[in-house]
Formats: sequence, C-alpha cells, structure tokens
Amino acid sequence: MPSPDRTLYTTTARSSHGPDQVRIDGSGHKTLPVVAPPAPGSREADGWSPEDLYAAAVATCLHQALTVVGGELRADLTGSEVSVQVDLEHSGNLRYGLTARVSVDLPGVADGTRTTLLEEAMRVFPLSAHVRVASS
Repeated sequence: MPSPDRTLYTTTARSSHGPDQVRIDGSGHKTLPVVAPPAPGSREADGWSPEDLYAAAVATCLHQALTVVGGELRADLTGSEVSVQVDLEHSGNLRYGLTARVSVDLPGVADGTRTTLLEEAMRVFPLSAHVRVASS
C-alpha cells in the first residue's frame, strides 16, 4: 500500500459497461471509448485499444522523465520525441503479453549528455521495467 506522505499523485480508471469505455475518476463525465485490438491487417478508428492507451502512457511518462532530468542537466530538449511501439503477442491458450519498444529522438543533446540523460530518465521513469529504449 502506498505511503500517504510519499504519494505525489493518485488516479483511478474504471472500465465498465461492457467494457467499451473507461472513465478516469475526477474527470467529470468524460470517458474514453475502448475497443478490442483490431484484427491483423486492419485499423480500428472508433476508439482506443488497451495497447494504444499503454503506448500513450509509456510515451508521455518517459518524455516527462526526460524533461525533468533534462532540466537538471541543462540539456536542450527542443525537438525531442519519444515514440512507443507496443506489440500484443499470443503466447498460448488464453495467454497474451505486451512488448513495448521505445525510440527516443534527442536532436539537440550532445552524445555524451545523451547517455547520461537516458540513464537517469530510465532510473526515475516509473514504467522502466517493462520497456526497451533506443536513442537516435
């Protein structure tokens, strides 16, 4: 259980009604439409799959970590971008897994600073145990 004196932020998401939508507590009546992953070779545009939401969470969370660490290192993050590819994998009868591959583009950061920046960002990035990062 989290310690109240150390908790910086708490949010709760609720999936209900089928599960074709998710609501974030405290967001009023706003919901996100949720769909199953599309069939191979097609792309669903009427909602977000759980894999889409996970990719968005990893991309934004890592970019925020890079911004925090970049500020400490006085690194120029102008034009920086974090791209996340999430693969849903079938690994047996009713068994699935996710793989997240992350690409980080830091065009304004010198090579020596880039390594330190990425290492420190991955150290503070809460989802780091589940991703692999490539830098360009």
